[in-house]
Amino acid sequence: MLGSDLNFGIPDIDLTWTCGGTVNPSCFAGHQLVVLFLPLEAAEAALEMETYDKLSNEFPGVDSFCLAVARDRFASTSHPAPIALDPADAAWKEFTSLAGLDPERAAGAAFVFTRGGALHRVWPGRGHAGDVLAELRTRA
Repeated sequence: MLGSDLNFGIPDIDLTWTCGGTVNPSCFAGHQLVVLFLPLEAAEAALEMETYDKLSNEFPGVDSFCLAVARDRFASTSHPAPIALDPADAAWKEFTSLAGLDPERAAGAAFVFTRGGALHRVWPGRGHAGDVLAELRTRA
């Protein structure tokens, strides 16, 4: 079965990496996936990325990937991990529509998908990195 056959819920949308090239969240079906929409305010986004960066070594241990998404290139030189760009909030609209939510974009959110591609949980706002990782561990 091809990866694209597994994306039951993960939006199929191409995003541009800050380092060049593209990424599509649906390509991660088959693994647990965290899609982290960073807050719009640069300082808050940097704090959120720093928190997830500190936990980045934990994600492979629970068969998970974390895809950070920002509206602009605020952090392209501040963080070692590439960040996907969503300048028109197209991905944000796809993900929140899937979840049936209308949270404030400014605050960001974390979306967790199961290995099969189903949306498992959403944490609106920032500051949930520990909760996200704990949830992934219970599902590993």
